[in-house]
Amino acid sequence: MKPENITDTIVQLKVPMSRNPLGKTFSYLLKESRTLIDTGVPSEEAYTGLSDQLEPYGLKPKDIERIIITHLHNDHIGLAQILQEDGIEIWAGSAAKERQEMMVNEWDNLYENTLKELDLFGGQQYKHNITKNKYVFKSDVKPMQIDRYLADGEKFTLGDLDLEVIWTPGHSYEHICLLNQKNRILFSGDHVLPKITSHVALHSYRDHDPLGEYLSSLEKIQDVDVDTILPGHEWTFNDLKPRTQQLMTHHRNRLDEMKETLEDGPQTVYDVGSKVHWDSRPWPVMTFWTKRMAATETFAHLFYLEKMGEVKRETRRDTWYFSLP
Repeated sequence: MKPENITDTIVQLKVPMSRNPLGKTFSYLLKESRTLIDTGVPSEEAYTGLSDQLEPYGLKPKDIERIIITHLHNDHIGLAQILQEDGIEIWAGSAAKERQEMMVNEWDNLYENTLKELDLFGGQQYKHNITKNKYVFKSDVKPMQIDRYLADGEKFTLGDLDLEVIWTPGHSYEHICLLNQKNRILFSGDHVLPKITSHVALHSYRDHDPLGEYLSSLEKIQDVDVDTILPGHEWTFNDLKPRTQQLMTHHRNRLDEMKETLEDGPQTVYDVGSKVHWDSRPWPVMTFWTKRMAATETFAHLFYLEKMGEVKRETRRDTWYFSLP
């Protein structure tokens, strides 16, 4: 993979990511300030890929001065945690502090909460997939050290670039985009991607509205006047407003589709998830872990519908059933 010059001072690095259909995470080098925006997964392959692409610019990973992370997902922060050992600063959106505290608290009872979630979602038949992988839940989660928190709307200058922070919760609560208005560039992270839709999920042990947050975040940025969108994956694109409108339409269609499944009577989360259309692959051929992701996305949509008064929820023997009012 070869780096690509976006401007004289912004370079798009393609950090490889095996065993993932996306294939790579984009890391953006701001040459004058020796800054990276996002990094990639914590693998030897990714580290080598990053090193090789920095070399033409006379840099090694340890020469980077700071890393700005758009959100805390492993394919964006994995290498950042490794590079941090060389004294590189980590900057993130202000909401990352709250998000990390939440993750640490959740991990204490994550195994028990995951089993309970299967009951609540109507996925009792999948419990063996959790019990046989109990070891996955035993690792300690240590919060990432963040040296500077960036507030929504905050403006700062790095080298020749003026940047503005736009907090865009939804795909992840702490997600931020970065706007370089002078060059009409938006670093969109995973908030807006050119083709695929960002995963918007909700677990049973959380109490917020990620889909509502995501739709509001799309509205927040749809009129940002830029020519170039630099995402975390896929490819560079330039049609921000049409793409945000496509995404909003996609989720409205998904919401309507889920309501249609309830016309036959009360359904569990897994019932509804098994009946809607998924772009990646049909429900019957999904692995358990993919079905679990689809179920959390289904719940995010049902939760939003419930909040809007378009569906109602009742509990029967420790399982949630959703129905039309």
